[in-house]
Amino acid sequence: MQRVGIDIGGTFTDIVVFDESTGQVRRSKTPSTPSAPEDGFINALEKAGVAVDDVRALVHGTTIVTNLILERDGARVALITSHGFSDVLEIMRATRPLPYDLGWRKPTPLIPRAMCFEIDERIMADGTVVRPLDPENVAAVVDRILAEDVDGIAVSLMHAYLDPSHEQMVEAIIRAKAPHLHVSISSAICREIREYERANTTVANVYSMPRVRRYVSALRERVGSDSLVNYLSSEGGIQDGEEAARRPVTLCVSGPAGGVLGGAFVGEMTGHRNLVTVDMGGTSFDVAVIRDGRFELKNTFEIEWGLPVKTPTIDIKTIGAGGGSIVWIDEGGALRVGPQSAGAEPGPACYGRGGTECTVTDANLVLGLIKPDGLMPLDRSLAEKAVKKIADHFGVSIQEAAEGIYRVVNALMASAIRQMTVEKGVDPRSFALVPFGGAGGQHAAVLAREVGIPTILLPNMPSVFSAFGMVSAPIKISRSASIMKPLAELTVADRAAFFAALRAEVAATAPGIDAGPPRFECVLDLKYSKQAHEISVVVEEDWSNEQITTAFEDRHFELYGTRLGHAVSVVTGRLTAISELPRLSLGTDSAAVETDAVPTSQTALTGVDAPVAVFDRTTLLPGMRLAGPCLVEEVDTSFYVPEGMVGTVDAYRNLIIAT
Repeated sequence: MQRVGIDIGGTFTDIVVFDESTGQVRRSKTPSTPSAPEDGFINALEKAGVAVDDVRALVHGTTIVTNLILERDGARVALITSHGFSDVLEIMRATRPLPYDLGWRKPTPLIPRAMCFEIDERIMADGTVVRPLDPENVAAVVDRILAEDVDGIAVSLMHAYLDPSHEQMVEAIIRAKAPHLHVSISSAICREIREYERANTTVANVYSMPRVRRYVSALRERVGSDSLVNYLSSEGGIQDGEEAARRPVTLCVSGPAGGVLGGAFVGEMTGHRNLVTVDMGGTSFDVAVIRDGRFELKNTFEIEWGLPVKTPTIDIKTIGAGGGSIVWIDEGGALRVGPQSAGAEPGPACYGRGGTECTVTDANLVLGLIKPDGLMPLDRSLAEKAVKKIADHFGVSIQEAAEGIYRVVNALMASAIRQMTVEKGVDPRSFALVPFGGAGGQHAAVLAREVGIPTILLPNMPSVFSAFGMVSAPIKISRSASIMKPLAELTVADRAAFFAALRAEVAATAPGIDAGPPRFECVLDLKYSKQAHEISVVVEEDWSNEQITTAFEDRHFELYGTRLGHAVSVVTGRLTAISELPRLSLGTDSAAVETDAVPTSQTALTGVDAPVAVFDRTTLLPGMRLAGPCLVEEVDTSFYVPEGMVGTVDAYRNLIIAT
């Protein structure tokens, strides 16, 4: 049987096929089709020669939800909320990214104020119903909404996480009056405290639901199977198409999550437990940290500053710095890179598809870091023409301009790595860097030196590594609900009953893939009783309150350096069901070849006096050594090894570079 991972990025659609019987892995890459992503999906399957009947699991990562929200291209949606709270989306939060920027403006809400409607009901913070729901009032409000020709309705009532009955009654009335509408209620999507985050999550879900449902249906029809295509969630787990269509907010960082999974797998395989993964594709640069074999999860993700979505998400830092990122001059005359991207259409100037703006890929081609005759032929003359616009502005040569672009984008990426490591108390000097994505290898060595990472682990097939990570993903389904009680008031039996109810929910949503029995991970969001925010702590169901308190204070000390010894409160409980597929078993070469690698050619690099050696990655066998400056080329990417760095090939044909 085969396992297939397909990652649709802004520029390319990547596919990895793993044969469980032989341990062989093959890959392919095709241009993405932004106007119809399902076309790129099918093109990838056809190019890789995948037979549907031979597939155990097909896992797909997509940026469709993120793009819909960033581009404000989702459905026309209305919000129903409690009386007096229709400004919840406009008010947002009082915090701002730049406190002293008087010109800053809040992001545009997904729903305009005119599409927010109130109903006369109220449940208090202790669960007391002070104003019962009036069905006639709700019906009248729904009629007003239907006159606005909407595609869907989000329902987020005050304190519905404690008592969902009012929201369920509203949903029933909507479905009776307009069964064609898409509906999301907060008590089904986000049963957690914080009024604005809960409302925005519910709105984002129904805002993206029509497009995601059409996409899921289109893939089912094109593939010819109702259950073959599964989706990678933001927390790094497999879920089926129905779950993805019902809860599209779980797909917010679906694609980048695959690369982190791949990094964790390769780290475990090679004995590297502490890793910094960096994914530089065509549009973005994504950073994640793996400590002791585990990546961090966060419970809220901001697709755009001020627009939070409360869903379990791998902690990933994303900036607009990819191979397709556009180079431009700001109002002050300074060189800037991104976040705008040339994407797949038209792409960088060197693609020859009509793009004329200078991108990072054009600069790297001018520098000699990319082979022009790889998977996609690149036109150096077009790249030089694009870079020349930047060079003319500064009065420098094309090569000097390309070097400047290279340094600027490296500085942006190094800053992102520091934000995920040094600024969180993590010393990068005890980590290994795992670079991937089509452009990752061209910058990784310089980044490692810049931030002090001593080792680079370049995996096999780095340009399609996110798709490989999807092949290694487990089935993972999560549910949560706020509790809002002092820990002292909860007994072991109380917690067991709470987690049992969540376990019943997740059991009904697992995809139909042959996998092992689920294991359950229980998490409590805890805080000192007078704190405003909580932290997540993994617990066992049968732990005593004293054990939970100790675990909380240990985590609090790790994050903030203090143990206060105050009373502890439970804010939210979370349960994740994880089912592992049969473990990937990658083949290794039986004997290492202790010798220096033999270059296949030479090339000129800007800034290096003499021609440098070029190595074909496919000829590098375990045990072989190489030294910089040199280039290691693959059919769809390349890796730059600067002077002073040395590399060896391990048993899995990963390239280990000492910086």
